[in-house]
Amino acid sequence: MRRIDYHLHTYYSADSKAKPEEHILKAIEEGLEEICFTDHHDCLDGWRLKYEPYFEELLPLKEKYKDQIKVKIGIEIGIDMDGFEESNTTALNAPYDFVIGSIHTINLQDITQDSFYGTMTKDEAHANYFNVILNCVKNIDNFDVLGHLDYARRYGPYENRDIDYAKHQDIIDEIFKTLISKGKGIEINLSGIRRFGQSLPGYDQLKRYYDLGGRIITIGTDSHDTEFVGMHVDKAIEMLQEIGFTEVATFTQRKRDIQ
Repeated sequence: MRRIDYHLHTYYSADSKAKPEEHILKAIEEGLEEICFTDHHDCLDGWRLKYEPYFEELLPLKEKYKDQIKVKIGIEIGIDMDGFEESNTTALNAPYDFVIGSIHTINLQDITQDSFYGTMTKDEAHANYFNVILNCVKNIDNFDVLGHLDYARRYGPYENRDIDYAKHQDIIDEIFKTLISKGKGIEINLSGIRRFGQSLPGYDQLKRYYDLGGRIITIGTDSHDTEFVGMHVDKAIEMLQEIGFTEVATFTQRKRDIQ
């Protein structure tokens, strides 16, 4: 199984100061075979990716290091039904290799902020979150994999933010089935291991996706700092192989590469 990192952020994202070339050099040092830059575009002020300078910097770097590592150029778009038209246009306005679709906002409200949760209990908030994801994956097509399925477990004004998956498994299964039917995948996002010792999603949900027929999966560190590039990739590969996956997905110009 190939050692890849398909979720990387740089100073083209509002929440990173990392330099693209330093990410590439770190990836080479880590022995990765392929990486993909996926800087943010969300429908919020300050979070819109300026794709012209993005490509102007990344294309020469891709060429410079082509004999040492494959470098792909992608984007992570926020899929929010209230920003549907912008997300749709953004995914098409440049020759991206790969598009992650992620829920960072709901009704254009930032779900990282405690104020978003209001009087919702944790279970109510998580139910709302997964129902929004299902609505989005049913109605928005311009992405290739769903990013960090259980991103919401990072946030909320709750003493214990863990998700009670049993309470939401039916809707999570519908998310998986919808993605599978549309030929889309998920990622194993390794930022969760750094934060609380478990990938996003964790082993049980990855296995559930596999058991339902899901085979399209990417590995991403979600690195906003160069030191994290490639971190825990081998752990992810071991987990995926134990579940039954035989390959990870990579993309070129929005087409899945043939292995």
